[in-house]
Amino acid sequence: MDVSVIGLSPRYVEIYRYFLRNRGEGVGAARQALGLDPDAVEDAVEALERLSLLDLRDRHRVVAADPRIGVERLVERRLDELNAEIRRVLAARDAISVFVKDRQQGEQTATALDIERVEGLDQVRQRLDDLGFFSYKETLCLHPGGPLSRGAIETALPLDTRSLRRGLEVKAVYHPEALDDPLMSAYLRDLVNLGGQVHITEEPMDRMVVFDRSVAVVPIHPKESSRGALLVREPGLVSQLVAYFDGVWESATDLREFTEPSAEPPLLSELEKRVLKVLATADKDEVAAREIKVSVRTYRRYVADLMARLGAANRFQAALRAKEENWI
Repeated sequence: MDVSVIGLSPRYVEIYRYFLRNRGEGVGAARQALGLDPDAVEDAVEALERLSLLDLRDRHRVVAADPRIGVERLVERRLDELNAEIRRVLAARDAISVFVKDRQQGEQTATALDIERVEGLDQVRQRLDDLGFFSYKETLCLHPGGPLSRGAIETALPLDTRSLRRGLEVKAVYHPEALDDPLMSAYLRDLVNLGGQVHITEEPMDRMVVFDRSVAVVPIHPKESSRGALLVREPGLVSQLVAYFDGVWESATDLREFTEPSAEPPLLSELEKRVLKVLATADKDEVAAREIKVSVRTYRRYVADLMARLGAANRFQAALRAKEENWI
């Protein structure tokens, strides 16, 4: 029996039923008979009086209302409340026409491309941080020219680490001049060891960052990046920029191959070695990813890359070939 919908808690029901069964009893008798806390009984009988289920004019001789009248009155009151709520909900439909007019007005005025101008290096860095934080799939970067500044590196590494630990894919292309700086070289090695992908190209390229293939950030002026940036969300333009990135990426050389070309077995990161070791032993990707402490998405990305480099048709074959080639 659930009567909470009409405002009766289990405690209220217990006390109301006591007075129905014991006509003419007082409040004190109910406290003793039910073994309840005096304050709890007082609160309950006062609530029942407000609901018109008890008459407390004489607290030594409490009268319980006929349930056919008292409960029915509560049911009708609740139905009235529900009907009023339904009418309020249905009235919300009136807002549709207002919202439609707002949308039509927006469509009429939105003639400019979805491009936001952000001026100042600090403002640009803040927007890049925000975009990186809310990304869920990947970050694509092109970095022409020389190494980043010490401050830029110290800012970038925690952001890259956060993204990679969340399972995002991070791809970046740099010019060989960036490797002339020891601090920059160390940063790129750390990025790769964390699961990032870095390519090197001597070909000219334009600076840009793309988040989730939906927002692109390019300099206001290609030669003066400190002036600010343009945040491009126009799908057609972003698609072209992503295609440009993909072309540069495919023609560039992997960082490890660029820095240590050799006929010997390829230089593998510690993470790649761990992936190869669990490749043939783990039954499920989730188990393997948990064993080497990376996300499932990161694990699968590494498996696909290693299989392609080994020319393997399946994961077990990739593990065998890795042993044959002395990769592990």
